[in-house]
Amino acid sequence: MPKLLIADDERGSREALRLIFDTEFEVLLAESAEEAQTLLARESVDLALLDVVMPGRSGIDLLRLIQADHPDLPVIMVSASTAIPSVVEAIRLGAVDFVGKPFDVENLRHIVRRAVETRRLHRQVQVLSTELSSAFPTRDIVGQSPAFLAAIEQLRFAAATGATVLIQGESGTGKELAARLLHAESPRQDEPFVAVHCASLPENLLESELFGHEKGAFTNADRLKPGRFELAGSGTLFFDEVGEMSTSTQVKLLRVLQEREFMRVGGTRLIRTNARIVAAAARDLRQDVLAGTFREDLFYRLNVVRVKLPPLRERREDIPLLLTHFLHRLGPALHAQTRAFDSEALRLLDAYAWPGNVRELRNLVERMLVLHGREPVVTAARLPEEFHADTAGESEPSMESMPAAPPEASAVVGAVPLEEAVMAYEKRLIAEALRVSGGVQTRAATRLGTTRRILRYKMEKLGLAGEAAGLTFSDFR
Repeated sequence: MPKLLIADDERGSREALRLIFDTEFEVLLAESAEEAQTLLARESVDLALLDVVMPGRSGIDLLRLIQADHPDLPVIMVSASTAIPSVVEAIRLGAVDFVGKPFDVENLRHIVRRAVETRRLHRQVQVLSTELSSAFPTRDIVGQSPAFLAAIEQLRFAAATGATVLIQGESGTGKELAARLLHAESPRQDEPFVAVHCASLPENLLESELFGHEKGAFTNADRLKPGRFELAGSGTLFFDEVGEMSTSTQVKLLRVLQEREFMRVGGTRLIRTNARIVAAAARDLRQDVLAGTFREDLFYRLNVVRVKLPPLRERREDIPLLLTHFLHRLGPALHAQTRAFDSEALRLLDAYAWPGNVRELRNLVERMLVLHGREPVVTAARLPEEFHADTAGESEPSMESMPAAPPEASAVVGAVPLEEAVMAYEKRLIAEALRVSGGVQTRAATRLGTTRRILRYKMEKLGLAGEAAGLTFSDFR
């Protein structure tokens, strides 16, 4: 339930308000402005009801502090005095409404519900205006293969709980779409869904993006900025490619998962979070843990419910369904008349490896509609050459078409232990990748299908240093 803070020095008034709202809210009671400040520092509050007249700091003073520290928190002022100067001052400082005592219960309920709904909509607008949400409608989830349906069933079971979920699957399998389905079918569906694409955010900006920053925290920080944890509120915070997060940021995320609180950059107080965490990774994070590039304790915090999305090559029976879906979904916007693929085209698509998974299939459909949208049926001849190359000479593989053995594999089989042979082969592959890439580790990692951090770990393990860029296979013979 949303949290309502009631600050009033009169016990009877506090209890009356608690009885009115305790079926709709988790009610927090404070008998002074100082106690209210303590609760605000510890809890993530959705709405505050403040009495104007309290001993020590008044409700107006507390309103000023809330506007400075919690600018997005709606505040309703309550007072036995409805003198115009007090009302004007409260509204000028940012109160959303002013209610006089004794109050009409139904009217007060209406004002409170409206304020909470306005805040929820404001958060949604914040998410959209900062481009944190993309157009990934959950109706794009299409499939009937057993492996796919099993994954979706796991997501739906997890949706009803608040458990942290780790979604694993190759690039293009629809991990963010799955996370949005999880959110849409959870009790948090009316709260924001906020995505954090860890691989696209520079390390020096990631902490500020996640936790926000105070005004003056660093150069050009000319205003307070809420982070994505605050924007998510009680909704869902999705970490895409969480394995790309730096070790230092992993430590900070682990603390938030453990303590459910964080501090803005440059801040001095802790802020509570109720956001649900969903993470996704294309690689098996357990391998990153073994490689020393991902924290083991964070992995176990994220790996509460693990859902694995199958690649498209393992759910080929879904290809016709996905083709039909994307034709209908993309066709109208492109003014295309295409309604189907012919049988030979379907055969070629079924035989294709689909390294880009569903994303690659969607892009193919869009390409066919752009280039051949006036034709009612896509024929095999219209498919790009890679789809024909994969089935060339399918009948019986010859020795020439068989994959070549690793260099000098025959020389090491039985001659040295398996582990030494694998390390020697890895060493040669990495050295050659570095040589071809001119010693640039990022390029070499891309060639090898891994990340720069894992490449550096392998180089240290295998005894390859900076001079490895000039080495070739012959150096290891």
